[in-house]
Parts: sequence; C-alpha cells; structure tokens
Amino acid sequence: MSNYLSTTFDYYPANIAITQPLGQISLHNYLYAIKHPKPHIVEIFKEIEKASLVGDKKLKSKLKERLFYFTPCIKTDGLGRCYDNITEWNQILILDFDNLEPEFAVDFKEYLFDTYSCFIAVFLSASKCGIKVLVRIPKCSSVEEFKSYFYGIASEMQYYKGWDSSSKNCSLPNFLTYDPDLRYRLDATVWDGVGIQINECKEFEGEFEPLEDVSEEDITGIKLLLKRMIAKIDVEQSGHILVRSASLLAGAYCGAGYLSYEEVRDYIFELIDGSDYLQKSLRTYKKTAEQMIAVGITSPLKYSRI
Repeated sequence: MSNYLSTTFDYYPANIAITQPLGQISLHNYLYAIKHPKPHIVEIFKEIEKASLVGDKKLKSKLKERLFYFTPCIKTDGLGRCYDNITEWNQILILDFDNLEPEFAVDFKEYLFDTYSCFIAVFLSASKCGIKVLVRIPKCSSVEEFKSYFYGIASEMQYYKGWDSSSKNCSLPNFLTYDPDLRYRLDATVWDGVGIQINECKEFEGEFEPLEDVSEEDITGIKLLLKRMIAKIDVEQSGHILVRSASLLAGAYCGAGYLSYEEVRDYIFELIDGSDYLQKSLRTYKKTAEQMIAVGITSPLKYSRI
C-alpha cells in the first residue's frame, strides 16, 4: 500500500459544535467509506442530493448532521480542532468546488484527476453539485507553511468554475460524502509550488487619474521588469505562478496607460516564446497570460523607478 494511504486523521460526529474526535481513521479507509458506504448512509446522501436540487439549504444542513466529519489535513491533541490544537500536519491539502451542475461536475471531476498528477483523490460532494480534491503536498510545520502551498495551487484553481477558497483553513470540517466512482491514485506526485493570498489584486474603485506623459524610460523599465520575471522561470523551473504574476503586473501597467493591450500581450507572448521551460505548453501558458492581463487591467498601477 502506498505510504500516504496509511496516513491517519480524526473523525467526529456530524455536529460541528462537537470538537472532540471519536477516533482516528486512515486515508485508505476514509476513501473506502466514500466509495462503499453502508446502505443507510446511502439513503441519507440521496436525500441530501434531492434537497440540493430544490435549493432547500436548511434540510440539506439538517441531513448532514446525521453524518460524520473529518479533518484529513491535520492531527490534533484530541481536545479541539483550533489551530492551537494541531500537533502535526499530514501531507494532504483539500480543494473545494461548489454550485456546479451535476453533469458538469462528473465531467469536471474526470478532467481534474486526469490533468493533475498531484491529486490523490477526486470525488463528488454529497449533493453531487460539488467536488472535493485531496492534494499531496510536502510535510508542513506551521499554518503559514500549509497556507503557502494552498495559495500556490489556488492561484491556478481559482479560475475554474465553482472554486471555493474556504479550505485554506486546514482544520475545516469535511463531511462524509458518497461517490462510487471516486478516482484515486497510489503514486500521486507532490505539489510543492507556493504562493501568497489570492485576490490581492482588487478591481480599482473610483476614477483613475490618467497619465499626462508616458516616457520611453518608463516603458523600457516596465519591459525590463517583466523580462526579468519571466527569465526566472528557466532558473526556478516553475511556469504557471511566474507567468501569472508577470501577466497580472503587465495588465496593471496596461490599465494605467503605459502600453496598449496589444503591446502588452505581444510582449508577454514574445517572452513566453523565448523561455525553454515554457516550450512544453506554449498554448496553455499564453492562455493563462491573456486571462491574467485582463484581470490586471482592472487594477491600474503606476510604475515607480527604483
């Protein structure tokens, strides 16, 4: 059995007000319980699915209280599940996608599992309108370190439909679900990309004062800054995070009026074409760049020479 499937964590009665665990369960048995629950549990899940389809959130919440909840990301001292109660971090991170159409959720689940080799398991939520993902990450020693890996992968996941960032809380309760078609692998790779909190680039509110004069020196400085950011990709062997960061910044300068959208896009594309590391998926990286430039434009930024 793969080593990470023997990982253990706490399980609790479904009432989230109860924070003392009933015991521990292995990841292997947790996944088995999702794939092969007992008959009376299956009936609860069917009722949850019906409540979700008709939009009855109160009934859905009441039904969930008849299930168990788990904390796969951490081990605790057994006295609670606050950050202060954490004694150890498992090499597991959870991703959530909610409010999806059931047919889309099924297809999206397959896409995620087939696309990301670091995903240990991907399965539907009890409502069949959401997806949960277990990601393999390095061993952490603090909440801050755990969140750095979450923000690293969230910087990519946030653009998918239904993204929910609440699982940045490593002690968040995860209710038992049911998916007989759960997908899992025994040889998941390790996601080790780090990042900072997403959504830091907020849409500008109010009127942005237009630039009276754009100097060639400013444009040269902006292009040099972007060039250096993309150049780091071949050194650090990490593509998506740096492409996103550079493109977001490029969009912000575009929004401020230093360069036109076409000039920014063409320049970023030129830098991407010149990177050896990015050659493996030029189309994907350019698509990411276009998306991030569009986001950056909504948050104009004035260039400061250093």
